[in-house]
Amino acid sequence: MHYFFTKEKEELIFHSIFLFILSLYYLIPYFLVGQLIVEYNDILEKEIVSNHIIGRLYRGDIESIKLFLAGEIKWYFLWGVLKPLSLLYALFETEVAFWLNDIFVKLIAYISLFKLLRKLDCSIFNATLIACLFACCLTQLQTFLGLGMAAFPYLIYLMVKNKNPNIKHYFLIIFIGLNTDLVRHASIVPMLFLLSYILCPKYQKYNFKLFFEISVILLFFVFLSNANLIYSQLFSEPSHRAAWMQEAPDFITNLKIFFGSFFSFPATTDSYWFHHLPFVLYFFPVFVISLFSRNRTVYILLLIVFLICLFPFVTRLEFFVSLRNSSEGLFKTFQLDATALLMLPIMYGLIFINITKSEIVNKVKYLIYPLLFLSLITFQIRVSIVPLGKHFLSFNSLNTEQQNLLKKIFHNMEYKSLVKEIAKSNTNRTLYPNQSFKSSYTFKDYYNYENYKHIKSLVGNSRTISIGLNPMIAVMNNIKVIDGYHNLYPLSYKLKFRKIIEKQLDYYEKKKKYYDGWGNRVDTFVSDPKIIRINFLQAKLLGAEYIISKYPISNQIIVPICKKCNGSSELFLYKIN
Repeated sequence: MHYFFTKEKEELIFHSIFLFILSLYYLIPYFLVGQLIVEYNDILEKEIVSNHIIGRLYRGDIESIKLFLAGEIKWYFLWGVLKPLSLLYALFETEVAFWLNDIFVKLIAYISLFKLLRKLDCSIFNATLIACLFACCLTQLQTFLGLGMAAFPYLIYLMVKNKNPNIKHYFLIIFIGLNTDLVRHASIVPMLFLLSYILCPKYQKYNFKLFFEISVILLFFVFLSNANLIYSQLFSEPSHRAAWMQEAPDFITNLKIFFGSFFSFPATTDSYWFHHLPFVLYFFPVFVISLFSRNRTVYILLLIVFLICLFPFVTRLEFFVSLRNSSEGLFKTFQLDATALLMLPIMYGLIFINITKSEIVNKVKYLIYPLLFLSLITFQIRVSIVPLGKHFLSFNSLNTEQQNLLKKIFHNMEYKSLVKEIAKSNTNRTLYPNQSFKSSYTFKDYYNYENYKHIKSLVGNSRTISIGLNPMIAVMNNIKVIDGYHNLYPLSYKLKFRKIIEKQLDYYEKKKKYYDGWGNRVDTFVSDPKIIRINFLQAKLLGAEYIISKYPISNQIIVPICKKCNGSSELFLYKIN
């Protein structure tokens, strides 16, 4: 009795410690600046806006879908529209729903892997440590995709447990299936078989019947919750993905990406290397030590890691890219290199747990554990460090010339010069502790609610096109648009919109290739106010009556409605005659 009490107390203590560490991701920015900070790319630009509209649809506002793309996009083109977790956006305000989803999915990831590791006779400390690292590895984009990857360890747990599922287990499998992304989580069923087979105890016969039962139930509900995507691909008009043309990197670059993918090293020099650092601190030492483990299970798991990294490498080879580009149908529309690598966090977790069963871990424990804890800490600040650093170093109080200089030094990775310039800029002036926090990594500042409220009062129910600004910001503020950023939309609309930006694309070969060969962004691609070659007559034919611009525009067929609207130096509104 005393033994179990001690174990329960130990488990409670470690859960408290690691869940507190996990919560620092949210608590640090909240207590420092009073706001939570979002990863910028894709999340704020399109995913949150799409789910905002999904929430409105669930509340009965069926007209809200018409805010998108001149009203030509249908509800079944919306990614995740049938997932139960999307209901959060109907029940709560959009920002609250986003953070509730993020926290919930990470907690599921933590609990799922903890249960699996304890079933594999892992110590409470190691189980909580690796479960916490696994939850941290799920970026906001991955938590946004649902439970597929987060709950994957629980499915392995059911297989290793090797008992007939009860009603609770069936319910959980169904719930996981309903919140799994068909495209990004397509690898979980084959990986479930591989990993459960490898981890099956030697004295236990593998239960093929149980695997078949879990897989069939899971897949049925995965297909059910993604039925809109299946319908849009098979029975609706062709989507813009039908025109996708992938470009193969040269062999050396592909090889660099391949080797870097083992440890989440970026393929090219990246000024935001800190985003990758926590993954490297986790993956790299585990990989190196595993090579000397002399553990058969570890080597098999390493082989799977190799195959996981090899798959995207093969899909990027010239012959494969040519085959895909010349094909038609579903094969062409899948982003094949975006799925397999999501498995790496759980793979390295399982490798580490098996390493702890060998003697080598005792020899390197004073190296490996500090690195894992350093990874854990850097995970909590990887997103917030840049916006918080700018704020507390009074970046926004600098003049434009100083800001541009610091940006240039930062992007050139000249960190010694950066420190010197920061020190120089802070000489003879104090920090501004009372200065309000402003960052494009927050809901409030990215979606610019106050200024777009003023724009909405001027354009009313009319449709707009954006210049130098993300058009999805307008959608978030209930303004109709003809441009946008979408995972899926009709190919016919892509061709219509191209007439508007045809001359603009002639100035930018890279953007021209992007739009014609990819084209998720239905954008005007204006980044230089001196180069604005947009066909506003074609924009009007597509339904746009107003132009929301970051820059002043001079054109005979447009008239200014407001300059520096609502006091914003980067917001102009024009009407198309």
